[in-house]
Parts: sequence; structure tokens; C-alpha cells
Amino acid sequence: MQRTLAATSLVVFANGPLFFIERRVLGLPGLWEGPVMQPAIVLTIAAGVVMIAALQRPVVAAVPAAAAIAFGIWAAASTEWSLQPEQTLWRGLLYIGLPFVAWVMAGLDHDRLVAALGAAGLALTGISIALVVLWPSVALDQNDDWRGVMTGRNSLAPICGVALIVGCGLIAERRRYSGALLVVFGVVGLLGSGSRTAWFALLLALGIASVSLLARRRGAVGMAAGLGTIGAVGLVAGIRRFWNEPTFQQRRTIWDLVGDIAADARWHGVGWEAFWYTPELHNHELLQRGSAHGSVPELLLGVGVVGLVLWLVVVISALVGVARTMWREPGAEAWTWGALVVFLVVENLTESFVLWFSYNWVLLIAAALRFGPGPRTRSEHRIDVPTAVVTS
Repeated sequence: MQRTLAATSLVVFANGPLFFIERRVLGLPGLWEGPVMQPAIVLTIAAGVVMIAALQRPVVAAVPAAAAIAFGIWAAASTEWSLQPEQTLWRGLLYIGLPFVAWVMAGLDHDRLVAALGAAGLALTGISIALVVLWPSVALDQNDDWRGVMTGRNSLAPICGVALIVGCGLIAERRRYSGALLVVFGVVGLLGSGSRTAWFALLLALGIASVSLLARRRGAVGMAAGLGTIGAVGLVAGIRRFWNEPTFQQRRTIWDLVGDIAADARWHGVGWEAFWYTPELHNHELLQRGSAHGSVPELLLGVGVVGLVLWLVVVISALVGVARTMWREPGAEAWTWGALVVFLVVENLTESFVLWFSYNWVLLIAAALRFGPGPRTRSEHRIDVPTAVVTS
């Protein structure tokens, strides 16, 4: 049951398939409050809350767990000063429940969790590729870039990146057939989407995770430290390389525009997701795209410095936790989570993946709960809930 929820939540929080059903199958406008989208999100989150409440709860890292739940509480509290209270309230309340879905994921043993993520990734990438072949008028955007069952190329590409990372992990664990299929589908989807930001995030994640694991196995502390420096330099160099390209020029313009608005509500923001439902403030065409195209400016805009700090507690816990695990317990599990977390975090630099009840946010919480600071049992004793006390 827990594995089913993990797989289902990745599909639901990818959002694209639900919008596809509403818009393409049912012929509806495809709104967040639509008859498919909202019930699916609510039921998935409710299932996570019920599982944690009804079953013996796996032990997870206390600090990021508290921060993730506090983030949802703060998002809901922003209704009091929100530009659009009716939009902020229901979203904020559901964000209180999202960490419970991540808690269920964090309590699964590694084999069951990667099997769930692999099944969801295979479905999303496989269906998207099939749609490109069978229904190209729907699966291609105006530039003939692939979007498949997702809402756009920058939604499809990150899913393909996740599938590819999970596939590489499965191959390392000698599950070669399913792993190879995920890698092939992931690469094909990434190539078709044409998303440069996803490729950059993926190559950086694969490089950092692989070389870090190699450094650990050779016992090279200095090499690992140097690698961290190289990774940071690579990130900065990559950003500088793409800084003046149109896609980044547009993002920089959006960041400047929302930054001016966020500065007037520095500590608390203008209400969770409220700005994007206030069209009278969209005084530039780029502000009509529905997001700030970066989680940091998005957080400052919606929930201010307080919300950003809570988000950073979760993200830093995930990064530090997987880095520590890669050093102490090098192996396929550590590599998979290391690459996955780096990929998810880098993607947040150019897309607002903290929004939309995203799988990105849920997976980052799961990584923070699984590997972050807090009481631990050894990873080899992790088994499935509800009978286990779990973490790595």
C-alpha cells in the first residue's frame, strides 16, 4: 500500500496527466479546482496523512519534518494577508499535508521505493513518448518540442531526468532490464523536450554523485573536498555560460519584476500563490506565465523570508544528509539519492518547483526525512512500514 502511494503521488504531483485528462479527454478548461485535479490531489495527500496517523510511524529526521510542516502552516497562515485569500487558503492547507506523503516515502525500504519511483517514471515517460508518435498535435508544443502527457517541455524534461537517475541506480543494483528501459526513455524524452536547464541539472547531478562516490571509495578526503569545489565552480560556470541566452534573460527579467513586489512584503510575502491570481498586477507580459521560474524568488514573493528559511532547512537537510550517507555508506542507494537530490535542487534554481504540490518538493522532503539530522537505525535494517523503525 505504501509503495502504491509513492508511485501514485509521483504521477499525481507531476500534474500533467491530470490536466491532460481534464483538457484533452474530458474537454474541460483544466483548472486546479477542476473535477479531476483537485480531488486527486486532496485524496493523495489525505491517504498519506491517514497512513502516518493509522500505522506505526517510521522514525525520521525531526528538524526537516518540523520545518516542512511549519512551511505548510505558514503558507496557510498567509491567507490573513494574501492578495487572493480564497486561492491561498486551500493550497496552504494541503501543503501542511504534503510532508506526510513524503513521510510514507521516507519509511519505505530502498528497494520498494525505487521500484515505486521507477514504475511512475516509466509510465510518465513511456506514455509521453507514445503520445508524440500517436498524437503529435497534442504531445508537441508550438516549437515542436516534446511535452508528451505533461503541460510543457520544462515539465516533461525533469520527469525524464528523475527516471534516468532512478534507472541508473537500478542498473547499479543489477536490475538491468527495468533500469535500462528507464534510462532509454529518459534520454529520449530529454532529447525530444529540448530543455537545456534539465540537461544542465542532470549532468551536474550525475557528475557530482559519481565522482563523490569514487572519491569516498578511494578514501580520498582531499579529493572529495576538491570535488565539492569543482562542483560549485561548474555550477557558477554553467550559469554564466547560459546567463545571456534568451531563456535566462527572460527569467532574469521575471526575477527582477517579482523582486520589486516581494521587497514590499519582505518577511511574509503577498500570500501563497496569490500574486499569480491577481492579473491587475501583471504589468509585464512575462508575468502572465504563471510563476517566477525559480523557487527562491517564488518563495520570497509568496511567503517571504520566513517561508524561504523553512524551505532552506528542508533543502539543506537533504543535501547534507545525502552527502553524509554517500561518505559513510557508499553504494547504489547513496548514489541514487545523491544524484536525485542534486538534480532536484538545481532544477529549483530555474523553475518554481516548490509550487503546484510538486513531486520535486515531496521528494526533497522525503530525502531530508530519510537522511537528515535526527535519530537513526542502520540502513541495512530498513524494512517496509508499518512494522519498522526506519531511516538510514
